[in-house]
Amino acid sequence: MDQSSRLEKISHRDKKISAIIEELNSTNPDSSYYLLIMVGPYKAGKKDLFSKIEKTVGGFHEIDLRDIIKLNEEESFKNIDDTFKYIGETEKNLLLKHGDALAGEYTGFTYSSTRYATPQEKYLLKKIKSSGKLVLIDMEEPENIDKTLERTAQKAIIFDKPGSTVGRFFWKLKQIHVHGHTFANERPQKA
Repeated sequence: MDQSSRLEKISHRDKKISAIIEELNSTNPDSSYYLLIMVGPYKAGKKDLFSKIEKTVGGFHEIDLRDIIKLNEEESFKNIDDTFKYIGETEKNLLLKHGDALAGEYTGFTYSSTRYATPQEKYLLKKIKSSGKLVLIDMEEPENIDKTLERTAQKAIIFDKPGSTVGRFFWKLKQIHVHGHTFANERPQKA
C-alpha cells in the first residue's frame, strides 16, 4: 500500500500540537479543504484543544451528525445537501460532532476484518472535499476511522487518556456508569 495515503495520527500530548494549530491558521481552505479528526474518549482534552484552535482560527459552526446521518441513504443525502446549502459561504469552519454516526453498525456476521465506508460517509466526505472549509470531526472510537476517512483527512489527533496520574484517576472515575451502557464497535481491526 502507498504510504503517502496513510493518515498521520498524533497524540494530544505530542509537542507537534502547537505546530498543527499554526498549520490550521495558515491553511487556505478556500483553495481546497482541511479535515482534522479528533478521536478518543478523553473529552476534556478535546475541549481544551478545540478552544485553542478556535482562538487561533475563529469560531466554528457546530453540526451534530446524529441529526443528519440516518439509516435511509436518500434521507441522509438530502440532509447533507440541506446542511451545506444552509451554511453556504458564510461559515468557513465546521465542527462535526458525533462522527461515529458515519461508521454505521457492524453485525459481526462476516469473515471480513476490513472496514468500509458507508454510502452516507462517502457522500459527506465528497461534500467536505469540495467545500473549501476547515472541518473538524469529533469521534469517540478510533476503530471507526476507515480507509476512506484516512485518505480524506490530513491528520487525526488521538485523545486516549489524560497525561498525569491524578488526571487519569479522576478520568477513570468519570467513566463508571451505574445505569445504561453503550457498547463500543467490536469490529476487528486489520493489522
